[in-house]
Amino acid sequence: MSEIIRTKDDKPFETEKAALMRQGQLAKQGTQTEVVKDEDGWALKTIARKRPPRVKLGTRNVLRYPERPGYHRHVFNDVDDNILIKQQAGYEIVQKKDLPSGDPRAGDATQMGMPVSKSVGGGVKGILMEIPIEWYEEDQKERQDKILEDENVMKQPRNDAGAYGGMDISVSA
Repeated sequence: MSEIIRTKDDKPFETEKAALMRQGQLAKQGTQTEVVKDEDGWALKTIARKRPPRVKLGTRNVLRYPERPGYHRHVFNDVDDNILIKQQAGYEIVQKKDLPSGDPRAGDATQMGMPVSKSVGGGVKGILMEIPIEWYEEDQKERQDKILEDENVMKQPRNDAGAYGGMDISVSA
């Protein structure tokens, strides 16, 4: 929907130059206009800009990539020896040539054969890596078993001489 812009008194600009000056001021504010003839002077007509498609909050994820059947994918920060450690654990770097991006901003498909990476802030790059799902599930089970073991140790009553107090760890649903 376009709108006609005139002077403060809602009268046409007396000269085309005056309308052009106001057009420049509005352009600095982000309003695009065109100069049009209006009654016995000049006016500005706003140019309706096409609004980009709306992306709902919470649905946009620049680190979202399509899943690969039989594999678990994760973006790891490329700091210190993190990528090397993950490779030693069985993760492989996903190459751009093997991946269509899942989000308009995810993984620029410009350099074929290069690792899929994305800036994650603070000068750090995130590298997309994947591991066979069996290995991932095995790792997750080991992590969960370690957590349960640590919790069980904390739940054991203390019978040491001089020990006092207690701890209650309960899991709420």
